[in-house]
Amino acid sequence: MADDAPPLARAKALALRLLASRARTEAQLRARLAKAELGAEGDAVVGWLRGLGYLDDAAYARARARALVAPGRLGPRLAERRLRTAGIAGAEARAAVAAALAEAEGEGEGGEVALCRALAARRARGAALETLDDRARRRLARFLLGRGFAGPVVARVLGIWEDA
Repeated sequence: MADDAPPLARAKALALRLLASRARTEAQLRARLAKAELGAEGDAVVGWLRGLGYLDDAAYARARARALVAPGRLGPRLAERRLRTAGIAGAEARAAVAAALAEAEGEGEGGEVALCRALAARRARGAALETLDDRARRRLARFLLGRGFAGPVVARVLGIWEDA
């Protein structure tokens, strides 16, 4: 769009270009508009996009949470942190991750334990988790904890201890 176009028209064009490539949150869109020195038009553009149905933070959170907690990807804590970094509110991010975990359980894959077990098996490259030596088990535990799985879940998957 030409530089002599009104700022609102430039902001709308930029927003549509950004949303055409991938879904974004309101916070991400506002940040990009501010970077382009079109932050003053942010409220008008966000309202316009919501009216069209192109901007929906809740739908973004649900879709992104499903992708993040897919088997062999991330644990729920890191998935929630990534959603919050994208501009999703804490309660909404937690609800989206919980819904994604429940959906995975409905497909027969299980909850956080099954997701952790899938990632551990992939990371162990075919070796049985029970046959790992202590050093390899500790490295795998650090990796899984860093991926956002809870300590008791990692301990159960690696056979460090079983919660009674």
